[in-house]
Amino acid sequence: MTKVTRLARVALPLVLVAIYATLAGARVVTNALRDANLLRVSVAACFALTAVGVLVAFVRSPVLRRPRTLVALGLVAAAYGGVVTPMDSPEEKLHFLEYGVVALLAFAAAPTGWSHGKRLVGAALFTLAAGWLDEGLQALLPTRYYDLRDVGFNALAGVMALAALEVVRRAAGNSRA
Repeated sequence: MTKVTRLARVALPLVLVAIYATLAGARVVTNALRDANLLRVSVAACFALTAVGVLVAFVRSPVLRRPRTLVALGLVAAAYGGVVTPMDSPEEKLHFLEYGVVALLAFAAAPTGWSHGKRLVGAALFTLAAGWLDEGLQALLPTRYYDLRDVGFNALAGVMALAALEVVRRAAGNSRA
């Protein structure tokens, strides 16, 4: 088992616990940010920090600094922008960060003996289940509600993150990206 796999197997449940544990209080925080006219800025800052993190990873890796890999990254960013920008709800945009991370960690935590395709499908299905559980937990909370559309956003977020991983991996020449 690789170091990345071990790390992902520790990080994945921690990320999920953090997501699920904040369900009850998240509405209070988002409402306070909305009332202060800071919610959209805060969500934009989350996306900007994520973009900076991705760029740092690309700059630090010689394989990822190749021009065609950078073009692939630009295409991935455009795809995310095309999906996320038109969304009205800032909270729904955050699904793409939360469940994108869940999908990537699920992929990294998948058994290394599985084929690459099986790991992608397994990670996508795991993300769908984790997002559905998220909504199921919300149905139990008096301040939240179950929204099947959010289940779709969670699944789409996971699929987009896995597709982005695959696009970058292929652009990098099928090396480990």
